[in-house]
Amino acid sequence: MAHFYCIIILLLVLSSTCQERNTTSEANIRDENYKSTKYIAFLLVIVLLVYGFIINTLMAIVFHRRQDNHYSREFILIATQIIICNFIALFIQVIVVLPEILRTKNNLFVNQTVWINYTFSSFNNFSLFAILNFSFLLTVNRFVVLVLPKYNVFFESTRLYFLIILVWLLTLVLSAIDSHFCIKSFHISNLCWIRNCRKRLNSVFMGVHYIWSSFSPIAMFIMYIVMFYNIRCKRQLASKIHYNQDDLVISMKRKLNMARNNIHERSMLIQAALTCGIFEMNFIFFYLLPPFIIKIFDERAHIPLRIFINCYIIFIYAALPTVYFLCNNRALKTLTFERSIRGVKRSAFQRSTCQKKV
Repeated sequence: MAHFYCIIILLLVLSSTCQERNTTSEANIRDENYKSTKYIAFLLVIVLLVYGFIINTLMAIVFHRRQDNHYSREFILIATQIIICNFIALFIQVIVVLPEILRTKNNLFVNQTVWINYTFSSFNNFSLFAILNFSFLLTVNRFVVLVLPKYNVFFESTRLYFLIILVWLLTLVLSAIDSHFCIKSFHISNLCWIRNCRKRLNSVFMGVHYIWSSFSPIAMFIMYIVMFYNIRCKRQLASKIHYNQDDLVISMKRKLNMARNNIHERSMLIQAALTCGIFEMNFIFFYLLPPFIIKIFDERAHIPLRIFINCYIIFIYAALPTVYFLCNNRALKTLTFERSIRGVKRSAFQRSTCQKKV
């Protein structure tokens, strides 16, 4: 049975801050009183963006090491799409959020920055839709591999490429329709993504949109429960078959394999729990925490709270690779091996260069 460290996406529902709310605050981060706060926010965003780019790049390197055959082709292809979506979301933060933080009230290039803000903010919805859709596709793939292996032919054939293209096209259509009805932008005054729906929304589209956004995480959660239950049943059945094995050596090997499998099962559960916790905290930070904090500390806590929430949004795009490396020793060993190989090659090249000079 293959290792189940590849089950790293449990819930991936990224809500937009200040969505469909017209919240305003007297505090404005562009005021001179908040100058130091603005630069602290800028540094925090820079650090998290660099971390997000690095951790997603490392995850892509681990996935595409040809020396390892621990990952199936279909899993790598679908997971790569999610990594691409993370990169798109991070680039949007670089293009939209960073210039807006540094922009002053009397900026000469205000028209250009506003145009960039409104243009690229629409791509934020595209990345969110894509992450959700490909996460669901990856969950379905794992479910078919573990529970319904006879239907795995669909993912192993060239039809998988057609399915991936179809998901991209579906995501593009959904984001285009959403952008047609609602204009999304990042308001630096209160560090908030605003979704302004000026046109009347189509009830059918919004119904399908909200049903899918609500149904897919629940469906993924149910599928992972079924997968784990299926794994446990197969483990127990295998242990019963080999329980009365006469060969002591084979019996010891079976026990060692069972111990390793238990470790991998625990790792899978830890990854699922951490990922689930990160995205459940998403709802708490966006909707439950702000009124509570404002009630205690008044409006002076508004800007620090918004800085924290926006930093958490950026961390979400690096959450899955972070959980993956924390719970997967093999991935860390792969990176260590790659670094040691490069170090050996570099030292060998330096020695050969020195010998030629001599």
